[in-house]
Amino acid sequence: MNKPAVWIISYFAGGPSYCPRIPDYSLAKYLREHGYDALVFAGSALHNTETNFITDEHTYREAMVDGVPFVYIRTRQYKSMKGESISFIDFYRNMMKCYKRFDKPDIIMAAMPQPLSCLAGYRIAKKYHVPYITSIVDLWPLSIVEYAGFSNNNPAIKVMYAYEKWIYEKSDELVFTWEGAYDYIVDKGWDKKVPRSKFHYINIGVDLAEFYYNMETYTVDDSDLSDSKFRIMYCGSVRTANDIGTVVSCAKSLNKDGYEDKIRFIIYGDGPDREVLEKRCKDENIPNVVFKGSIDKKYIPYVLSKSNLNVLNLKPAKTQKYGNSSNKLFEYLAAGNPVIANIDEGKYPIITRYGCGKVVKAGSSEEYAKGIEYFLNLNAGEMDEYKEHALETAKLFDTDAINRRWQEIMARCLERKHKTNS
Repeated sequence: MNKPAVWIISYFAGGPSYCPRIPDYSLAKYLREHGYDALVFAGSALHNTETNFITDEHTYREAMVDGVPFVYIRTRQYKSMKGESISFIDFYRNMMKCYKRFDKPDIIMAAMPQPLSCLAGYRIAKKYHVPYITSIVDLWPLSIVEYAGFSNNNPAIKVMYAYEKWIYEKSDELVFTWEGAYDYIVDKGWDKKVPRSKFHYINIGVDLAEFYYNMETYTVDDSDLSDSKFRIMYCGSVRTANDIGTVVSCAKSLNKDGYEDKIRFIIYGDGPDREVLEKRCKDENIPNVVFKGSIDKKYIPYVLSKSNLNVLNLKPAKTQKYGNSSNKLFEYLAAGNPVIANIDEGKYPIITRYGCGKVVKAGSSEEYAKGIEYFLNLNAGEMDEYKEHALETAKLFDTDAINRRWQEIMARCLERKHKTNS
């Protein structure tokens, strides 16, 4: 019997050496190990980098990436939202030009938030009469409205919402990383066209085997990670959506209460807000907030292992009422660290449900400071309990378990197809 052929169309996939937080490589690898012939189609221009796997006029390039076959579709580099949108169009056009050069798939999965990946996936699936699954890792375009300041009445946003509804309707299955995503569908009034039966919740998770391998293998020599101070760490983008300014305000507040020599805030990551916040720390004399800049993802497990408390920070947004799919959260938990978050966990909590940390009022540096003082004053036994909860929760979101659920959904799609054709 031939292996079922699965196409994973994911513009941002890149591969584990380049985009380790995109789970589609992990899924493809798992499927190949469990009797499927999985192939990943990704954009050639890597997000937020200068790297492009295709620098000539070829439409695509095939490569074996850490044991998984990839097809890089030619897309242009970009440094703006407009440029990114044009790159999306590149991907769609070139995908539709070259897909017939590969063996016919038995099932197709395409990933949001790249909407044209999904359009390509649906059109190809329809052409071949095979099941089509949409993977939604971002509630797009709601996230654009909430974090980029667009209005719901913006004509372009209205078109995006109409497209989002259409692709949900056309999908055979919908897999969201947001536990409460079906509430979102109901809130939009789409539930009559998008039945709950095709809704599935599978979060991003973390590859624990790889995480612990990297923790032991890739270390960092940095005195800020080895002294006796209580280390509060954030790893991620330094941009408006992550509201790191509130973390800086929290540090300033704690320093006024005499904690300056006891704690250190360590910020790993880069973004448009970094330079402004570094200047603020200098101007306002907040010396114990240290910006480390970007760091290769393979070093993240080690630096997290040197933290005492991890920060999950987000600007208040309506997306949060539907759950949490922040990949940094699962890395924090894998490191065995308690988490302090200033988000609204709503009806679909992870941190408070599993006792992994503390959630404080969003946007309030004063409540943040109180929450950090709470952890500072815990005894060793109480802190160990939080750490144990974090490690146990990480196991629930290990990619091995997550990919097994993906496989079950795909197997049902293929079985349904077989029954229809027999």
